[in-house]
Amino acid sequence: MGNGMNLSPRAERSHERAEKYALMEDEEVVSLVLAEHKPSANAFVRGIWIAVGSFFVVLAGIGVFIPGLPTTSWLVAAAYCYGRSSQKLFHWLLTNRWFGGPLLEYYRSGNALPFHSKIVICGLIGLISASSIWLVTKAGDPGFGQVTIVVVAALGIWWVGWRVPTTA
Repeated sequence: MGNGMNLSPRAERSHERAEKYALMEDEEVVSLVLAEHKPSANAFVRGIWIAVGSFFVVLAGIGVFIPGLPTTSWLVAAAYCYGRSSQKLFHWLLTNRWFGGPLLEYYRSGNALPFHSKIVICGLIGLISASSIWLVTKAGDPGFGQVTIVVVAALGIWWVGWRVPTTA
């Protein structure tokens, strides 16, 4: 990169994308983001992605009114789901007057999340995992389910905490 920063290849690509998107109009960013995501060929799978994405949009809407509940993080999850299910819904989300701005800002930042959002996401992973472990234990699992939940939760927290770039 030439600026003396020692970035991983992933972080460098994220930084380059952020620089490229920062100079573009909203419509150009929307077009490029839409072109990067292709919906699934399976109609059933698309339906599942749409349902899950819509759930995340509802959570983002709630996050607008409840302090501490992240909005952008839920929008990113919804965008991921819509990107795998419907170009029309993905376009709607990116150009929505309430949600489009934060989501475009996420793409302009190089797909980075604010630190407080990462804390909330990791906390939710931990809380949901602990609840799942409790339920699996109450159901009489000898330990395989609990270990699986711990491993998946640890991977999720690692990914969000260390692999997803953090905005400044």
